[in-house]
Amino acid sequence: MTSGGTRSAIGFPGCIAGGAYLMSLFGNLFRLFKPKPRTAANDSVFGHIEFEQGIWMSIPHSRTAGFMVSVDASDSGPSQLQRDFFQQIRDNLSEFEQRARDFMRSRVEPGVEVSSLSIYSVEIGADDATRQQRFVLEMSDTDEIEVHRVEFLGGFAVEYGCDD
Repeated sequence: MTSGGTRSAIGFPGCIAGGAYLMSLFGNLFRLFKPKPRTAANDSVFGHIEFEQGIWMSIPHSRTAGFMVSVDASDSGPSQLQRDFFQQIRDNLSEFEQRARDFMRSRVEPGVEVSSLSIYSVEIGADDATRQQRFVLEMSDTDEIEVHRVEFLGGFAVEYGCDD
């Protein structure tokens, strides 16, 4: 024993057999790695959205209920700038959808029927990207095997990619 305190049989100061120390250590590790509760909100523009891993998401319950929306915003929710921008996109969605199809036609693999693709998701970036009117429109076929991504900047399609 050292003066000023007790030492357990396995060498943890101030603990009986180290139990309190170990319980505290495991408790802290559990709190560190346990899943964080999701933050959810009913947003005036985005509808029901949930915050997870730094992104606000709105996921429809079925394919016929709409498309997924993701917004890069702080845990306090999307900014008014992001809401206004998304509202503008939604109001002109069919026009953006056609621009995306036109942009993809010369870029997709042979056999992809661009006219059969429908909107899978809209991705809204952080405020800096929103100020540039930058967003991503993702489109897929009904099987959702391939997701075709078209990035817009200032209302114009500027980049294409495909994920499978």
